Amino acid sequence: MDLGTLGYDAFMLYFEKRGLDAMRKKILTGVAGRVLELGPGTGVNLKYYDPQKIDSLTYLDLKLKPELAKRARALCPDITLREGDASRLPFPGNSFDRVVFTLVFCSVADPLKGLEEVRRVLKPGGTLHFIEHVAPPGGLLQPVFNRVNPLWRHIAGGCNLNRPTLDLMTGVFREVTVVDRRFSDIFVGGTARP
Repeated sequence: MDLGTLGYDAFMLYFEKRGLDAMRKKILTGVAGRVLELGPGTGVNLKYYDPQKIDSLTYLDLKLKPELAKRARALCPDITLREGDASRLPFPGNSFDRVVFTLVFCSVADPLKGLEEVRRVLKPGGTLHFIEHVAPPGGLLQPVFNRVNPLWRHIAGGCNLNRPTLDLMTGVFREVTVVDRRFSDIFVGGTARP
């Protein structure tokens, strides 16, 4: 495992132990059928999938790390691993029953186009399952996040601390349901339907 991956996992451990783990369990319950996960990163969501309910699992990331492939195949031998951009999904429309992303759209270069692509590849009646960190809802954190964001984006691989991802989602999806909020409403999770 490379140092960047170890560093990310170590950084996220604080958040996982203080509620993000519980949030993942809640949001990913019921994921079934043909599933696409965008930006799987280190594969942290794998343990939340019920292999008895998954017909197929496809991972898509800008760059897939070799250790992720090994770990993913150990838990899901039939997994499909693809490299690509969320803004240009290499799949036909209506391909997936579920699309999953957790902590991804803060870094997508064109988040609106990416969300439109997610809507396009979801089958009618399909569901998006998401967890994102979003712009703070005002108060003291918002100006701090806005001020720090340019530096943070530079050191954190394009991650935006102040992106209004939830607002973008409500403009693309017919129904967005937030089922969990954590860390002063900076982390939000839920489902969306086209």
